[in-house]
Amino acid sequence: MMIILLFILQIVSAALSAVQIGSLKSFSDISTSYNATQIGQSAGGVPINHVTVSESDSSKPRVGIICNVAGNSLTTVNFCMSFINDALIQKNLNPTLSKVNVHVVPTLNVDGLATAFVNPTNANENANDIDLNHAFPNLRSNSDYDKTKNEPEVNSIIDFLEKEQFQAVIIIGDNQTGLTFPLYHTLDKHEGIIDDKVHRETSKAAWARNPGLASSGCSVVVGQGSKVVPSDAGGSLEDYIYLKYSILTFHLDISCSRDASTDAYSENKDVLLELISAADKGLHGQVVTPDGTGVVGASVTAVESQGVKHTTYSRDGGYFWIPLSPQTYDIEISYGSYSDVSVPSLAVAERTQLPVTVLGDLSHPPNQHENYRTMNRTLNEIHQQYPDITRLYSIGQSVDRRQLFVLVIGKNPDAHVPGVPEFKYIGNMHGNEVVSRSLLISLIKLLCQNYGVDPQITHYLSTTRVHILPSLNPDGFENCHPSLDNSDNAGRPNAHFVDLNRNFPSRHGNNDVKREPETLAVIEWLKQHQFVLSANLHGGSLVANYPYDDTQPQSIGMYSQCPDDVTFKHVSKAYSYHHATMYQGHECSTDGSVVFEDGITNGNKWYPVLGGMQDYNYVYADCFEITIEVGCLKYPEAYQLPDFWSDNRAALLHFMYQVHQGLAGFVTDSNGQTVDGAEIHVLGISKTVKSGEDGDYWRLLAPGQYQVWCTKEVGDVPSKKRDTRRDTKRDTKRDTGVMKSRVVEIEVGEGRVEYNFTLYQEEAQWNETEHYIYKEEVLEKEEVERLVNISSKIIMMSDEERLEGVKVSFVKYDSEEPVAEAISCYINGEKVKEVIGTTASLLIDKPSTVEFRSESFYRATRFLKQSDKSVKVVLFPLPTSLIYHTQEEMMDVFARVIKKCPDISSNYSIGESINKTSLQVLRMSTGEGSKGAVNGHKQRIKLVGGIHGNEVVGRESLINLIQYLCAAHQHDDLIKKLLDNLDIHFLPQMNPDGFAVAEHGEWILGRANAANIDLNRNFPDRVAPRSAKLQPETFAVMKWTTDKSFTSSISLHGGSLVACYPFDNSDTGVNKYSGSLDDETFVFLTSSYAKTHPSMYKGENNCDDGDRFEGGISNGAAWYSLNGGMQDWNYLQAGTLEITIEMGCDKYPLPALLLQDYRDHYPSLIDFIKNSRQGFWGRVTDSAGSPIEGTLIIAPQIGINITVREDGFFWRIAAPGEYEFTVVAPGYQSHVHHVTVEKVDWLELPESINIQLLVGVEREAAAALADTRDLVVKRVVSFTVFIVLVLVMVGLAVLWRVTRTRNANIKAAHKSEFQGLIDNASDSENEF
Repeated sequence: MMIILLFILQIVSAALSAVQIGSLKSFSDISTSYNATQIGQSAGGVPINHVTVSESDSSKPRVGIICNVAGNSLTTVNFCMSFINDALIQKNLNPTLSKVNVHVVPTLNVDGLATAFVNPTNANENANDIDLNHAFPNLRSNSDYDKTKNEPEVNSIIDFLEKEQFQAVIIIGDNQTGLTFPLYHTLDKHEGIIDDKVHRETSKAAWARNPGLASSGCSVVVGQGSKVVPSDAGGSLEDYIYLKYSILTFHLDISCSRDASTDAYSENKDVLLELISAADKGLHGQVVTPDGTGVVGASVTAVESQGVKHTTYSRDGGYFWIPLSPQTYDIEISYGSYSDVSVPSLAVAERTQLPVTVLGDLSHPPNQHENYRTMNRTLNEIHQQYPDITRLYSIGQSVDRRQLFVLVIGKNPDAHVPGVPEFKYIGNMHGNEVVSRSLLISLIKLLCQNYGVDPQITHYLSTTRVHILPSLNPDGFENCHPSLDNSDNAGRPNAHFVDLNRNFPSRHGNNDVKREPETLAVIEWLKQHQFVLSANLHGGSLVANYPYDDTQPQSIGMYSQCPDDVTFKHVSKAYSYHHATMYQGHECSTDGSVVFEDGITNGNKWYPVLGGMQDYNYVYADCFEITIEVGCLKYPEAYQLPDFWSDNRAALLHFMYQVHQGLAGFVTDSNGQTVDGAEIHVLGISKTVKSGEDGDYWRLLAPGQYQVWCTKEVGDVPSKKRDTRRDTKRDTKRDTGVMKSRVVEIEVGEGRVEYNFTLYQEEAQWNETEHYIYKEEVLEKEEVERLVNISSKIIMMSDEERLEGVKVSFVKYDSEEPVAEAISCYINGEKVKEVIGTTASLLIDKPSTVEFRSESFYRATRFLKQSDKSVKVVLFPLPTSLIYHTQEEMMDVFARVIKKCPDISSNYSIGESINKTSLQVLRMSTGEGSKGAVNGHKQRIKLVGGIHGNEVVGRESLINLIQYLCAAHQHDDLIKKLLDNLDIHFLPQMNPDGFAVAEHGEWILGRANAANIDLNRNFPDRVAPRSAKLQPETFAVMKWTTDKSFTSSISLHGGSLVACYPFDNSDTGVNKYSGSLDDETFVFLTSSYAKTHPSMYKGENNCDDGDRFEGGISNGAAWYSLNGGMQDWNYLQAGTLEITIEMGCDKYPLPALLLQDYRDHYPSLIDFIKNSRQGFWGRVTDSAGSPIEGTLIIAPQIGINITVREDGFFWRIAAPGEYEFTVVAPGYQSHVHHVTVEKVDWLELPESINIQLLVGVEREAAAALADTRDLVVKRVVSFTVFIVLVLVMVGLAVLWRVTRTRNANIKAAHKSEFQGLIDNASDSENEF
């Protein structure tokens, strides 16, 4: 049934779209000569459209008609279609529609309409089973509401009403006949709403146009609708419109039937036209400024003699309408900082036009906090007083239609002047943080009054264009109150209760919320002006805050560094050190403690802000913006304002001067044409800025020495050539291709260096000398002498030294879809660029390892050369969720990996647990797979998880890492190289029995194996005897390790956040440092792991144990001593360098936290695998190239001798440094070798050491001795055999003699016994 409904829904939607809303009687009756406009979507995802049935004219009132609020009101849809047909096709309504603009929504409930075709009786609701006429915010009981919780249809109509600013709205209903309007007397506490007298008179006049409806048998009395009864009033569309906008609102019920075949149009047409015409009744007029410009948002109020007020606002063009019943009113008109206009005792007839109202003279503001009206009045007054250096404009409106006024100050305020930077200040973003309003207005006065008087300010305003927006959130300000403890947050958000500093697009693309009018105004403002530097003034603290404001994923307290971190610190200190106290860093503390060093802070380090304005400015608009907390009180008393001004005055000025810090100039091509959109590059800083429309650019930089260049990808498009003699421009054309400048080295001091870039086609030869101009900036009077001494130098690079660009495109694995998100580019480990887009251009001057990092994808590594022109980088999405795998599910993963990557993977078992669960290993190495062969140069490493069954992060991390290596090995240069050169063995679960019983939140359960033995206390120990019988899991790992001759290993644990290395115990068993001769190498391995992790390196594990680890690493015994540990046995008995990683405080985290742990650790795990190649390796043979059995490598600097493998290969992990080792073998001359170990390259192997041992003199003697030994052994054996034979013969002779004597004695005994028997028998016979 649902499939059928959805199918019908799509058919109806398609029909509405195809014919721009057709009639239910016949869609084909409506011509396609007019267009429908979508205003939103239904809950079922179907478009909601509206049709304009008269020409748009801002001088005419607007009327909205809304039909089909109840989905089964088929009659209303037919009614509206007939009206549209009459107006647009038949042209029958021209006299009425010539006076108004009418907008029709034929069906609001498109979901219910589709259902009505199948079952009309159950189609009242939308797709979410919600009655839309009870779904609107109930403003009668609560003026606050959360728009995000509304139905989609509700929000569509709300947006529609706010956009069109109607003077009247008519809702068409059915199932009865009648005409209702909202009730007034229950709202007498609300000021500014329309009297019900106008509704009543209009309704009666309209109803009289069709008297037959009153006898229809289902009619209601004309008047207040039954919908206003408390039990039925909640959430009606009629009440919402009336209370929200104070406009005429009617509900016209046209028929007792809801049948689509019912023709209710002819009966109700005249009623509708009468209601439409009411929008033009009452008082109307126009409000303009003295120069004749129409004013949007002027307040127009008509006051009755009884004091009842009727208020509206002028819309586009300055036009307004107030529906009024005929009587006398006092009219009051106000707008911003203009003086009020009053028209007393105006007699209003049915239609009265007020003469054009010209706003009058200015008045001076009071000495207190300035509200919206007085603030704007002050801005207008200043503009009128200084018209030559100021310009007043609005960037948009607030939610409550207050203008967002900006005052421009400068020598040329009306338009951008090439070469003159644009600066801005923004205040009052949070409405209850009000100090910034007063500060900025005082700053405006200071700048204007001192232009032409103070040389410093005059110079600055002659070379800079300053934009000041005192209040971004005027609605919030009007709702806030003074608070001496900052506890009152009223007015912080805008009128929609949205925090504007959380409403901007995030640099990660993860702030997908509806943009507020104030936010959109700023975004559009940034598009219109090429701002260079900006500050957003807040209150409630005392610090200068710079980007970034967030991280992805969110991490509280983490320093989130942007590419221009050094420059942001420089300009932030320019403010803090010119503030009276901010530089001390005390913030608002009373104990004198330093909270913010130098009075500045990284945004996310302080606290994360997602969707903040300063990050948006920097990332998307190339505007360097910081956020300044100007004082500890958000809303102080008025008498305290002079102190705030005194503290911030110098800082406000000095920060503005920073707009001239760094590089500035023009970009032209070789023909002198200015180039817009050219990118200015700085070596080592991934952020680029672009030249403006006139080719001018500004690149803020802290003092220092920089290599800079400029590039531009151009098409066959017009460009402008500057004529410096006449200051005119002429259009020319430029060839397609890539243009580049030379790379220059420039020293930047305090102030600005002017440098003009010249671009050349890529294949062109540079045959002219570029020039630069150093221009001194008068930033502070006392700095002039110092600035004169600043020098700048430029070192030209030859053509051969030019950096070549490699165009990199980013695509998603499997789908090949372009990837567009923030991606940081690292060349040879140094961050050089951050891009937001599907492509990047990298400058490669030598073969380099390039790594690409982003929030949503695994790190990708490519090896790029100068000759590369275009490279595709495949990015693999990081998992968005993780699950815990059972043993069977883990084996399924293994099977899938082997099936997908048969050439690099295979698996095997190393034994069983006590409960007979197989200990399964997955092996990965390029070119072998299930064949099992390993090339001689490959060393074996292992990664082990789950030695404690309840510490599960390592287990799942290895399972996911295995899958990534399989997918990436053909696309990622690093992964491919690692698998080419290493034989990697993964044992995700060493203790499967423990894992089987472990649970989330249990600290002990599942730690031990099934015999309740801690496996990490069960290995043979160097100090103490084993405390328990060797367990099958322990024995399996020991045999596996010795059989495979692993060179390095990592064991993954949980419960803390640290990387540990041997030894795990001390000689005395106490907790103290117990190091080995390989300490330097172990520290290298663990430190590298910790530094690659986003937080481990800080040493603050944030666990409840209070442990702190310098650099995020620790010697095992120094942390706590344990006997029988696996890492010590690996090192001492198997020669395997093993480290132990504690992966987090939670041993068995929830799946959501497990995901974050994996994202944090996978780069470190890959780093460990890479570092397994750190050290030296090679092969030992004799002069014939054959391996030598029993060869040892002895290195006094390292702890364990190296046993050369049977095929002659050896490996030794070692930290960077100088090493000497001796190779010894029986019968061969020993060999001493020196080696320098460098830090391993990400993609290259250390150089192989090949050693041939020569036969020694002692070997011949040994051979002769061996021959003699053989001869002696033979003779000894022969003699021994002879002696044995003699002894055997003697023994046999003795045995024969003994046996003969014994037999003779037995025979004699038997003879005597027999004789006795005979004698006895003779005696018996005689007796008988």
